Amino acid sequence: MSTPSKSNNSNNPRLPAMAQLEKAARKLTMYSQALREQLARLREEMVAEKRAVLTSEDDVSESSARLQEIEELMAKLQLEIDALRILPASRDDGSLAARQQELEELEEERQEELELLAHIRSMLQLHQSTHSKIQRMIAALIKELHRVRQREEAVVLAALRSRIVKMVLGGFVLDEQGEEDLLREALQTVRDQGFRMQRAADAGDQPAVLKHAAEVLRELRTSLLSPKNYYQLYMQVMDELRHFESYVEEQQQAGASMRMLYERVQSSGNVLPRLYLLVTVGSVYIKSREAPARDVLTDLVEMTKGVQYPLRGLFLRHYLSLSVRDKLPDTGSVYEQSGGGTVSDAINFLLQNLRETNQLWIRLQHQKTGGSRPLAVREKERMELRLLVGTSLVRLSQMEGVSRSVYAEQVLPRLLDDVVLACKDCMAQQYLMDCVIQVFPDEFHLQNLERLLDAMEKLQTNVDVALILTALLERLTKYREAQGSVTNAGQQEAGVDDQNELKLDQQDGLKVFQQLMDTTTKLLLRSSRYVSGQAPSESGNADAPLTSVLPFFVTFAAFSLTWLAWRVDKDKQKRQLVVSQLESLALTLLRALPIQDLMQVPALRELLELMSWQGAWKDVALAWIRVLLARHERVHDEKQMDFLLQALAPLVRDDPNELQSPPPATATEAGKSKEIEIFEAEQQTLAKVVHLVSNDDLDVKFRVFSVARRAFLQSGVFRIRFTLLPLIYQSLTLARDLAAHSQEKVQTQRQEIKAESETANATDNAKTFATTPRQVLQFVHEMVTALASKQDALSVSCVHLFLQCALVADGCAFEAVAYEFITQAFIVYEDQISIAREQWRALELMVASLRATRNLSSANYEVLATKTTQYAARLLKKNEQALMVLNCAHLFWHPSQQDGKRVRECLQRSLRIADAMKDTTSNQVPLFLEILEATPEVTHNYLVGLLALVKDHLDNMEHGQMRREGEFRYRAIVRYMDTLGISDDALSTSSSSSSR
Repeated sequence: MSTPSKSNNSNNPRLPAMAQLEKAARKLTMYSQALREQLARLREEMVAEKRAVLTSEDDVSESSARLQEIEELMAKLQLEIDALRILPASRDDGSLAARQQELEELEEERQEELELLAHIRSMLQLHQSTHSKIQRMIAALIKELHRVRQREEAVVLAALRSRIVKMVLGGFVLDEQGEEDLLREALQTVRDQGFRMQRAADAGDQPAVLKHAAEVLRELRTSLLSPKNYYQLYMQVMDELRHFESYVEEQQQAGASMRMLYERVQSSGNVLPRLYLLVTVGSVYIKSREAPARDVLTDLVEMTKGVQYPLRGLFLRHYLSLSVRDKLPDTGSVYEQSGGGTVSDAINFLLQNLRETNQLWIRLQHQKTGGSRPLAVREKERMELRLLVGTSLVRLSQMEGVSRSVYAEQVLPRLLDDVVLACKDCMAQQYLMDCVIQVFPDEFHLQNLERLLDAMEKLQTNVDVALILTALLERLTKYREAQGSVTNAGQQEAGVDDQNELKLDQQDGLKVFQQLMDTTTKLLLRSSRYVSGQAPSESGNADAPLTSVLPFFVTFAAFSLTWLAWRVDKDKQKRQLVVSQLESLALTLLRALPIQDLMQVPALRELLELMSWQGAWKDVALAWIRVLLARHERVHDEKQMDFLLQALAPLVRDDPNELQSPPPATATEAGKSKEIEIFEAEQQTLAKVVHLVSNDDLDVKFRVFSVARRAFLQSGVFRIRFTLLPLIYQSLTLARDLAAHSQEKVQTQRQEIKAESETANATDNAKTFATTPRQVLQFVHEMVTALASKQDALSVSCVHLFLQCALVADGCAFEAVAYEFITQAFIVYEDQISIAREQWRALELMVASLRATRNLSSANYEVLATKTTQYAARLLKKNEQALMVLNCAHLFWHPSQQDGKRVRECLQRSLRIADAMKDTTSNQVPLFLEILEATPEVTHNYLVGLLALVKDHLDNMEHGQMRREGEFRYRAIVRYMDTLGISDDALSTSSSSSSR
């Protein structure tokens, strides 16, 4: 089969051409397949390009290059196809037709691909145009951004120019945010330069260390920070300076000359960094003892005069005091030896530094930093920096070489004359005198008491001398108490001779007392004039502030009792005189000042606490209440109420330091003792304080009542029966006021809807209160519940209070609240009231209160009325049952709910109870008449029968006053029924027989 095939192929002349055609077809197929793959990739790339917008020229160039490659490939393919068409057609082989068909299909695909290329070309053009638009927009935005930056820079430059002008003219002030930014930048600079300084120190580069240390200190040259922010910056700089000081010490231990380094740091360009470096190196210089401490200290204290700006100079001298405090030539110190200096040199240094520091502190109030700030703000900033001044004084008091003689001869005269009295500044004198009293020993004050008191008289007019004297007296009192305890301990162990040595000199105590009395006489006179309202004296000093005079009185009394105990103990009359004078002083003060001013006197409480709880203090409290009531003074807010109740503590509660006394309320009314009567009178006087509360703001008024309730509930079960009752009624009045205000507000809003223009002003002035009547009623509910749970003797009063609360809640249209209050009244009646007389009174209150309600639903009202009727039917006495059931009949003839059937049932039940009484006829007839008078709504037959029953009983009664009264009432009823047109034979017969 294979051989003939080969022969046929060899004999056919068109076989080579067919082979070429097949080869060309295969090649064309391969090209077309490659083209399809390239077109597929191109389609994928176009899809991706559709999803993302071309934003650069490179993307567009790349797409164009790809398109060009595709076009070249298509052109090459077209050439191949054209070449194939040139080949002669095969007439013998039927496969040529198939090949031709395949070529046509390829041609169609090529046309489709050309259309796709055209679409791609249009998309590329669209992307190019979009890209160009985006480029133009970016250029426009960049241009606009440049213009905005130029405008912002112009604004910033203008603001900077204005700040520079302000700085030049003085009084330049940074706002709070500006100060925070400046402080943050300064702290960052300090940390950066400190890090570089430590790196230079590790590398042993001394010039770099000094350079970076100066850069750290240069941040302290600012004058734009407030003292508070400057202190933060100062503390950060001190942390870095400690590293510098450690480096200097290492250099000194390594053998470096401190003298050369001391001279080298003085070459720093700015004075403030130079002086800080000088003090730091000088401290190590003194420690190395290469030079006498006296010379270095003198040089440092003189050199620091180069900084006269108050804030910067104050911190510089504080740093100087801290740096050399342990390097002074004190007694026993290594710096005193070998000519390093004496104690006098150290005293001179500390006093000179103190004087300069004090002057800078005084000038701080006049510095330009914060120029436009109020004086009060600058004074407050000065007070915050006062500790920087007292550092030298504290170190002076700690020196071993400052003995009594040195203090009296060298320290105190210069301290008072050159520093305290020479400065003429009230705040500085006040602070320095207080420091002198606090830091030096008590023995020094006793030895130089006359000089110290003389200096107090020379202080400025506005200095609070009373406050200074109070501090001095407190220290002397504690000193005397400590000496007395030591003496008592020594007397128990020592002999007679030793006891004479340990015994305190009573004459010395009297001498100290006389010295203080001579100095404080003027102060006492000034305070007396102030309290009594007299004109102040024309002396040099102004009147002492009352807030400091009262603590002085208290302290002076304690001082006198301590130093003159040997005389006071022997004379009880003098002790009583002291107590009476304290009481008189307190009463004078309470009479002279209103509550608002008394609240500014914190020493008043201390003065009252000196008195006995149940003695003088309680008498003062009662007298003060009478004064308040007499001049109709009002309590306006919760702070005043709290202050008032604290001052009236002996009336409000028992002495916390004593056991609670037996309850005075357990005594019977008939057998009241004098003590019980006094107690009740005191509590009734205290209860009147509640009526002093007055404020148009009902929210504030509610808070005042809350303060009073908290105090009264802590006063004990025997006091609340007097104090809570007025508070409850005042709170109910407050609830009514709140409800009325709410109704007025609703009416105003309705009027606004009708005429907005006429009521616009009323709307603006309307006050809205956060407190609601419901909250006040809950507030009252808690008080009445507490009263009912702690006072069984007040059960009827608690029922009355619950019913009053129910009526207020009913008036506020709070049905659920009113129902709850009435329910609580019923619970108290069931659980706590067992006496018949009290049950009768409670039921009368229930019936009257239920009839007064207007907003209870029919179901709730019927439940309450039925329950009340059941209580009435369970009374112990039959006559009381009949009358109370008769009263309950009125409950079912309420103006809003009238039930004649229930009324008739109550009347019939009352009649049955009265008829069933196993008593004389004389007691039944009044009950029948009561029933007859209370039955205007019952039927005619019932009245006739009841009249007949009454007539029968009247006929059977014995002649007497009771029968005559019954007949009179009977005839009046019959006549009244005749006027109403109710006639009957029985009535006429009864009337005629009765008239006979």
